[in-house]
Amino acid sequence: MARINGARVKRKRRYPTAGKSRLPRQLNWNARYGNPKQYKKQVAIAHRKTHNYCVVCLTNKSEEIHHAYYGNDIIGISTFPTCYRCHDEIFHSSINWIKSRINPVWGNRNTDEFITRLRLGYQLLYGGIKHF
Repeated sequence: MARINGARVKRKRRYPTAGKSRLPRQLNWNARYGNPKQYKKQVAIAHRKTHNYCVVCLTNKSEEIHHAYYGNDIIGISTFPTCYRCHDEIFHSSINWIKSRINPVWGNRNTDEFITRLRLGYQLLYGGIKHF
């Protein structure tokens, strides 16, 4: 608390996410990715499987891996190669991303409809369109 003209005033933080967590224990955001060496291998395999293309726009080079949900890292099911632009603007938009207040490290995820869209984009890039 700060004092302005003798009155106690709560200061606003310059960076709202900086400082102490609202949760009683320290959040370990990196725990979601497991062993760093294995994770790097999985990232390289994911990019190769889609020929280095983003699963959403299908035109830009994939530069990141997006987790549709955490805890089960299977390429094409829960992890997808993406470009920077789509990752920032589409994957984590409020329409497609559900934030968990109870468990922000492991509980954040994409909507089921968007996960279905991601899987279709992955199938198109990895296996192509099959004609019956």
